[in-house]
Amino acid sequence: MKAKIQSLIIISLLISILIIFLVIPSNIMESVSFSISIWKDSLIPSLFPFFLVTELLIQYGFVELIGELSKNIMNSLFHLPGEASFVLIGSLISGFPSSGKYIKELLKDDKIDKKEANYLLKFNHFSNPLFVIGTIGVIFLSNKQIGVLILLVHILSNLIIATIYRPKYNKYKKEKVSITIAINKMHKKRNSDNYSFSEILTNSIFKTINTLLLLLGIITIFIILSAILKEFLDLNPITESILNGILEMTGGIKSISNIDIPINIKASIITFFISFGGLSIHMQVMSILSDFNIKYSPYFISRVLHAIISSSIVYLLLS
Repeated sequence: MKAKIQSLIIISLLISILIIFLVIPSNIMESVSFSISIWKDSLIPSLFPFFLVTELLIQYGFVELIGELSKNIMNSLFHLPGEASFVLIGSLISGFPSSGKYIKELLKDDKIDKKEANYLLKFNHFSNPLFVIGTIGVIFLSNKQIGVLILLVHILSNLIIATIYRPKYNKYKKEKVSITIAINKMHKKRNSDNYSFSEILTNSIFKTINTLLLLLGIITIFIILSAILKEFLDLNPITESILNGILEMTGGIKSISNIDIPINIKASIITFFISFGGLSIHMQVMSILSDFNIKYSPYFISRVLHAIISSSIVYLLLS
């Protein structure tokens, strides 16, 4: 009976949404166009090359190579296996939601367990460096130095989160690092599948495109939701921008950058947005990891904490 009621509620909501689409068609079309432009102009240029290259690196044994070489560093700092360094490096370079994709690959290959995946997810939430410095600093704030400051604080705050949530017990013992063993592990991984380079490249392209299409769909949903709320709620510009940023980060950053408020407040709010990530990013990450039943609440709480810490630091440094 409960399942039937849930189905009826979902159908009613979907019909209501369809009616809203007919009432404000121009707003919906603008929202879809905006989401496609974000995907085309921001996500594809910043994520496609990184997703593709990292997929190739995984197939050619880079995880095993870097895992052996960095195991003592990751064991000491984070109480994690060396392979987890792949997530840290990849996320720092390519930005979210790539951490979900890299954690998924380690889970799939049994390099980490679910507890370690949850911990990694809490502090590997990095915005793309080019987006923060170029788009936020240069374009939105017209101040590259503030963009650099936001990026550094954003990274530092992630490391604070890592320290707060670090497992108390370290099950990994310090071992001698061997370049020979690292290369042998890499070679073993490469030879385990016996695929040609063209097959590996083709599969990597398909997987990358499928992930990007998933991200497009989720971004579109949240931008449409934001447009609907904007249409039916009477909000002032700052409240509207904050709502946009909580739902979909990029739209919120664009909105708040156009409001005439002191730069320290503006930079602080933008830092909050990128550290929280927006519910759109949250859904992207959890959708990528949906096969592994990862809990959302610890990830959500760490994002709120990350946002509060980073935005507070930026506000204090610019005041």
